[in-house]
Amino acid sequence: MSVEWMYLGFALVAFLYAGVGHGGGSGYLAVMALCSYHAYLARPNALVLNLVVSGTAFMQFYRGGYFKLRDFLWLAGFSVPMAFLGGLVPIQDELYKKLLGAMLLSASAMMVFRPAEPNNVKQLPVLAAAVIGAVIGFVSGLTGIGGGVWLSPILLLAGWARQKETAALSSAFIFVNSLSGLLGWIRTDKPWDENLPVMIGIVLISGGLGAWLGSVKYRSAAMKWLLALVLGIAAVKLLVV
Repeated sequence: MSVEWMYLGFALVAFLYAGVGHGGGSGYLAVMALCSYHAYLARPNALVLNLVVSGTAFMQFYRGGYFKLRDFLWLAGFSVPMAFLGGLVPIQDELYKKLLGAMLLSASAMMVFRPAEPNNVKQLPVLAAAVIGAVIGFVSGLTGIGGGVWLSPILLLAGWARQKETAALSSAFIFVNSLSGLLGWIRTDKPWDENLPVMIGIVLISGGLGAWLGSVKYRSAAMKWLLALVLGIAAVKLLVV
């Protein structure tokens, strides 16, 4: 596929993911995999685009009054240092592809089996926040996936947050993890993608629109199936080809 098709995929991913408070890292990585884009650029590209879209999404959900500061601080306190460590870890292209394929496959499953909004919301336990934050944070920095695709269903399934509270928490969580992972990656002194400014412009516009729509009403259930399909196809390509 051409770079133009990849840009179109980025726009769609940013729009759909921002609507539920996600940065879109797994989606960007899936699109780049389908387009056979340079593997060594995938991780930093996804982390930067995560920052742009999750930051935009957070502002919309924060303005709506859905942000739970206490839960965010516990999650981020453990995830940020682990994301930095993950970003420092060097990975060979072939190993990265297989690891990313496994992560995208699990992200696809999370999209399909995303639980419904809980009736009764409980407080997030500190120990649970520590374990969840540390594990997702490390994987985030290692692969370039912001972690929202795992954090959101966990929060909903355990009854620790409602849909829009989850979106607000996930967007903030993704932002700080992506920033920490990117800072770790920068220390490796690897080159940047010359196409990155164009990518940022595309996701900033489409992600902003998706975040605004998602903060005022729920997204269509059909969208998660589309995202799950894209992630699944990309995962199979990475794992098999």
